[in-house]
Amino acid sequence: MSRATDPPSVLCPLTGNVSRVYARKDDGVYLRDMESGIIFLAETPRLEDMATFVDAEYEAGVYRDYVDARELKLATIRRRMPLIRANANGPRLLDVGCGTGFFIEAALDVGFDPAGIELSSVAIGLAEQSVRTRITHGDVNTLLATDPRRFDVVTAFDIIEHTFDPAAFLDDVGRLLAPGGLLALSTPDTGHWLRPMMRSRWPMLQPHQHTFLFSKPAMRALLVDHGYERVLIETARKVLTVDYLFGQLRQTNPTLARYLDQVKRLLPEALRHREIAINIGEMFVCARKVADGTDR
Repeated sequence: MSRATDPPSVLCPLTGNVSRVYARKDDGVYLRDMESGIIFLAETPRLEDMATFVDAEYEAGVYRDYVDARELKLATIRRRMPLIRANANGPRLLDVGCGTGFFIEAALDVGFDPAGIELSSVAIGLAEQSVRTRITHGDVNTLLATDPRRFDVVTAFDIIEHTFDPAAFLDDVGRLLAPGGLLALSTPDTGHWLRPMMRSRWPMLQPHQHTFLFSKPAMRALLVDHGYERVLIETARKVLTVDYLFGQLRQTNPTLARYLDQVKRLLPEALRHREIAINIGEMFVCARKVADGTDR
């Protein structure tokens, strides 16, 4: 989208507040609701274009990199699992956008009866055979249409920022949850200090796949407005190595990655491969579906 066609201001589709152009990234224009902190694409990509982009990423080996980082992913999951386990009302768990099933594996280890839903057949094919049969190919609406189960816990890590309508997504998840069930999610945080410092170079601005980005107050307000209570929001940390982090930045910010590669060469080998829990600019959220007396 060219500067000549950029909208001077539009209403945020989630809050109705006037929002103005915040940054241009590749062929996308992001707007920001100054009151809520929500950043969103002025023009949402077509679903077909998003699917084409994801397929191209798979073909380029991105998912293979994800699988190769298995131990890092499991280390991050193990940091989150105690809070989820402590607040779960029962064992029935659904992981939305479960990818290659790492969270399902970890959930089995702590006594959950987990299932997964995943849009990518490539990702499902890379899952361990022991969990692959627990994964349904599709999205939340697929389960709503075909599966009568209601879950004690729904997890959705790095998912809501990809949706065309985050409010509708939370409503759909609510229909999958048993009354009083727990939703746990993670998503980028527009309140993170890197966002104003980096502006258009902020790695979370990914116009081919990130449609809505939230501040912590905006996420809390959206959850409360759509039937969730006892909302807990904290800074998320992911277990990474320097080498893995720099590799991820290369995909979203090649210019920055070139500078970081020079820094990396100065670091001792042991430090480059040490596992560190890092705040990369995301939030971790737990909220409970308001119990409405519906039979489970």
